[in-house]
Amino acid sequence: MQSTLDIDLLRTFQAVVRFEQFLAAATFLNRSPSAVSLHIRRLEDITGGRLLERDNQTVTLTPLGRRFALQSAELLQLHDRMLAGYHEPMVAGRVTLGISEEYAGAMLQCLLGPLSEGFPQIELEVETASSGRLHNRLQRGKMDLALVVEPLDAPNTGKPPLFRFGTTEPVWVAAHSYQANPEKPLPLALHGKGCPYRSVAIDALTREGRPWRTMVMSAGTSALETTICAGLVIGIIDRSRVSPQMRILTEDDGLPKLPLHELQLVKAPGPPSAACDVLIRLIGDRFRV
Repeated sequence: MQSTLDIDLLRTFQAVVRFEQFLAAATFLNRSPSAVSLHIRRLEDITGGRLLERDNQTVTLTPLGRRFALQSAELLQLHDRMLAGYHEPMVAGRVTLGISEEYAGAMLQCLLGPLSEGFPQIELEVETASSGRLHNRLQRGKMDLALVVEPLDAPNTGKPPLFRFGTTEPVWVAAHSYQANPEKPLPLALHGKGCPYRSVAIDALTREGRPWRTMVMSAGTSALETTICAGLVIGIIDRSRVSPQMRILTEDDGLPKLPLHELQLVKAPGPPSAACDVLIRLIGDRFRV
């Protein structure tokens, strides 16, 4: 008899792919780790090969797993959109979403299609800004949700985030041609106040007594990265955004190591609207760093 794919098995597999850990996937799915392992074994029996390579900490996709991950994600999206059309009440309303600018493209790419197809009555407004500004607007009731970057060891001053999407690593960068002048303050390209990377970088330089000056300040990343690549300044960006035109500066270059951060989805105080609940679910299901 021909095998069939259980949707619950696919959801389990996609959760493991997303979190790269069986335990984290089990927590997200509200299942036991043994149930998650059983689901993966069933899928491997159906596909006829190993989907994941496991060690004590993380899992990685095999070539078969990568192929299955793409195909199963498409199948789940089609399944959910189809069911939404029959069983979801017609949800309408406006949701204001703030996004830390570095992640706006990835967020909108995974969100706009499912939102417009499954929930055409929801009106989405998007604002990009620094994480500090987004937090401030959330607390003032000016937006509903925000994707923000926070220091990993920051004290929890409110409700926990709705989702945690993994860690980010800020690093010092400069052009390959850049040569520091030890007799002058470090020329920096920075985001404005409210950027967590800016805060930890300035604090680290201040602790070490290293003089610095802001040469370029911009809310957008393109102006900062252009100036960095021109060889005029040092900047702070996420390690994943380091381009071939840049080199990473380390403690050997006289710069302090910067702490890890975390990408989080947070919401405004109070209960969310039905439209906001839809957006929260879509982001949790589809957004990947």
